[in-house]
Amino acid sequence: MVTADAPGFLQGLLDPKLVFNGLAPASLEDALVQLAERVAAAGEVSDAADLTRRLLEREKLGCTGLGGGVAIPHCKLNGVDDIVLAIATVPAGVDFHAPDGVPVTLIFLILSPAQSPALHLQALARISRLLKTAGVADALRRAPTPEALVASLREAEDGVAVEGRA
Repeated sequence: MVTADAPGFLQGLLDPKLVFNGLAPASLEDALVQLAERVAAAGEVSDAADLTRRLLEREKLGCTGLGGGVAIPHCKLNGVDDIVLAIATVPAGVDFHAPDGVPVTLIFLILSPAQSPALHLQALARISRLLKTAGVADALRRAPTPEALVASLREAEDGVAVEGRA
């Protein structure tokens, strides 16, 4: 089984078709609707409305806006065989009710198989760890294309792996 500690864990999950640059949602709800629709259009889930409902239910349990302009909405789903990672940039920002009040401009969406809660937690931890590295979030926000964002993620993740060995 792949673990979140494996080098390249996130980059192995991220496909440029799941990178959505320049979302312009009017609200947190709208952001989740747009993400669910795009993930469904990419063929990762079959029912965008169900995914939206589940993500909104998860938000009611606790805010996924971390602060610093980052949110990590996430949920576990039946019918998903592996971790699905999508990233969206929101240049104008959207209120995710983050504790620091800073509008979210970078969203990591994680969908996990319902039967793999440990893998779900590992993915959340890996993203959180990566985002604690200075400059990573800003580099991802600045990426002009999905491919550039994936390359920035690869570079950041490789840097974290090297630091972990030092």
